[in-house]
Amino acid sequence: MSLEAQYRAVYQLLYKRWIRDAWGQAKFERFDGLDDAENAQLKQVDLLRLDNVVRLHANDIGNNWYAPRFPASWTALQVALGCNQAELTQRLTNSEEFELRENDDADGRALAAFVRKLADEKPRSQPVLHRAPWLPELLRYERLIRGHWPDATNPRLETFEFDVGGLIDALLEKQLFPVDEKPAPLHLLLHRDKAGVTEIALNPDQARVMAKLLARKPTGDEPPKLVAKCRRVLNRLKA
Repeated sequence: MSLEAQYRAVYQLLYKRWIRDAWGQAKFERFDGLDDAENAQLKQVDLLRLDNVVRLHANDIGNNWYAPRFPASWTALQVALGCNQAELTQRLTNSEEFELRENDDADGRALAAFVRKLADEKPRSQPVLHRAPWLPELLRYERLIRGHWPDATNPRLETFEFDVGGLIDALLEKQLFPVDEKPAPLHLLLHRDKAGVTEIALNPDQARVMAKLLARKPTGDEPPKLVAKCRRVLNRLKA
């Protein structure tokens, strides 16, 4: 058996609950790539002990990987889905979206795909994230301020459908889950350097002018003072 086949068998037992349950219920006899002796070794695994290992591993992934990187989104997901950290991690790692990750999902792309799928699901009663329609935007913000950008544009102008700063404050500082949050467009100028990501809030007029400056479009139809102010902001960021 190749090392890849060994890894794949162990990986599926650790991360894919439906495979683990089917294996425990003898719904299939063999993992691809295993010979008789290797298959017999896997069958000796104590499923109760394996379940404890899975639960501990899930808590480790949540505590030491996702929570430090995307704390507000990770907290909000647990509340929105009505589950604890281990259950959330197992649900995420069991999903197809988890396979989109690179390395240990350092940039959160797998988590973002998972959240987007939840937001897009339309069951008969109501969407899964009906209590948190702002969650995809919150996670997009947390990914951006960690420097995980969709392209090389720097600085960049981003507009969020919700007040993501207020959401983070409610979740992490006040320990409250925002309910009935209304859309409130937020324009941010983001700049990334070795020190991290700097963010500057803009009003709609400033955002409109800044978008033109970043795209190198003519600004002759804009108020000169406003254009000058936006240029000063850009110059300070790039200095």
